[in-house]
Amino acid sequence: MDDALEKRLNELALRAGHSGRACYTRFLEPSALGMLHMAACRAGVEVALWGGYEGAERCVAAFHGAQAPGAGEWPIVALRLQWNGKFANPGHRDLLGAVMGLGIEREMTGDIAMGEYHGAPCAYLFALEEVADYIAASLDSAGRASLKVSVAAETPQLSPPEGESLRLTVQQQRLDAVLAAACRLSRGEAQRLIAAGLVKLNHVPQLRPDARLCEGDLISARGYGRIRVTAFQGESRRGRQVVQVFRYGGK
Repeated sequence: MDDALEKRLNELALRAGHSGRACYTRFLEPSALGMLHMAACRAGVEVALWGGYEGAERCVAAFHGAQAPGAGEWPIVALRLQWNGKFANPGHRDLLGAVMGLGIEREMTGDIAMGEYHGAPCAYLFALEEVADYIAASLDSAGRASLKVSVAAETPQLSPPEGESLRLTVQQQRLDAVLAAACRLSRGEAQRLIAAGLVKLNHVPQLRPDARLCEGDLISARGYGRIRVTAFQGESRRGRQVVQVFRYGGK
């Protein structure tokens, strides 16, 4: 998969260099950043990223010359997903599952961000133009919620991410310790998840349970969600490391 992606990025960068026009990727994980910059360097072009809103995790990349694409030139559509909160309140996992249930490849869609519209909760799905109409016409439910899907003409008003802040104490600033504490697992269970290749650190699979963590690191564990390390706060009275994390998760 990485070899195929690297080949595709090189092709797009070269095409942008030869044509003088911006060439766009599909949505990419942050782990592709190194390959993007290498492809741009080889082709002698620049690269810009945009996911539909500031701070987006999954972004489309544009290889370009001196002029970066303008705001209206990106092939990204914001779809507003609305539901009646009196009857159901789908979370991020429900919404993503419903979108993937349409048979769309994950790279055709970006983030799903929770927001508000006219005072009512909603979500915004960022998708490539080529699949936006299909999603709007086909996506009618998520979990127990009936959905109304439309194109958002204005800049979405986004809510803070769902989840909870946790103050943990661990023996060391290492992956298995923080994963175990944040997900309420034993240290052995956390190590088995890591050894099985089910844990990513900053979007890259990490097989070392003793990998040292830094502030800002993102841990993803299949079946347990995502944890952002927000701060290390020194030692507790008992000599353990105090770490503040944000554990993402919907209702």
